[in-house]
Amino acid sequence: MPVYGYARAQAGKSLKRQVMALSERVERENIVTDAGDTAGLAALKEKLQAGDLLVVKSLDQLGNNYEVILREWRQIAEVIGADILVQDLPLIDTRKEREGIPVSGIVQQILGFAAERDKERTTLQAQGIRKAKERGVRFGRPRVEYTEEFIAAAEAFRKKQITLRQALERTGIKKSSFYYHLKRLAELGLISA
Repeated sequence: MPVYGYARAQAGKSLKRQVMALSERVERENIVTDAGDTAGLAALKEKLQAGDLLVVKSLDQLGNNYEVILREWRQIAEVIGADILVQDLPLIDTRKEREGIPVSGIVQQILGFAAERDKERTTLQAQGIRKAKERGVRFGRPRVEYTEEFIAAAEAFRKKQITLRQALERTGIKKSSFYYHLKRLAELGLISA
């Protein structure tokens, strides 16, 4: 039975470290990686056959949310018939059974529950945002009008003629926004760089 590994570059997760961890169980030539998209996973699924083993470092390698993870899990475990081993969660090894119940079935139930909760949370969040917008709440950085006074204060700060505190008082914005607009004004050529 062939053993394959799959790793996907994600925020905060080094692809190199994942490959090193996978190489403990999988031959390097059988490790497939993706850097952003999932083309490698799609090609790997074409190669997988019933009885093969797919090793992933963590469950989130299969997708960005529980719904996608569940869909990939079902395709690999049910449709293809390959086994899955999750290195970070050794209990998730579909080659085993727990009290007569295949691990794959247990994992699918858990992923289904998590996907449903994820969908509910997303729906509630979208409703909350919509209601906040209806109440007039504005999201994002406050809009700033580049008046002559604003530009003059930014230019004076840039030339070290006034302090940051004075520039903030004159412009009426917070420090992080001030630096953003200072950079923006320089890019637009409204103040010296």
